[in-house]
Amino acid sequence: MIFKQAFRLAFVALIWKQYKAVIISTLLLFIYLFLVSSIHSDFLTHTELQNDASSSGLSFVYKWLAFALGVAVYFLFHFLRGRKASKKTAEPASKNVSATSDSDEDDPFASIRERKELRSRADFLEGKD
Repeated sequence: MIFKQAFRLAFVALIWKQYKAVIISTLLLFIYLFLVSSIHSDFLTHTELQNDASSSGLSFVYKWLAFALGVAVYFLFHFLRGRKASKKTAEPASKNVSATSDSDEDDPFASIRERKELRSRADFLEGKD
């Protein structure tokens, strides 16, 4: 029973760590869409109470533009996040190629590689030559 709960907790932690940005951004998108819809509904109620329906058609245009803007920002965020993640995985490979192409003049370990025998700290303490 305790292992089952520990497994569930570990699984939830793994999912949260892996998909935290996606979960949070999706929740923010839903909250944004709900707010835009609520504000539009309040505006329509207000215009109905004022008996002024002249701007209600334009309010639908603004509502759908706000929806489209929110969804576009959501997809742009995930597109840029995906590009940043792919750059992080591609950078170490390019750094390794440039590190091997450098000359031995800049290599601080070149003198160590040229030694015939390497000695440890214990060899120095014992006085071995």
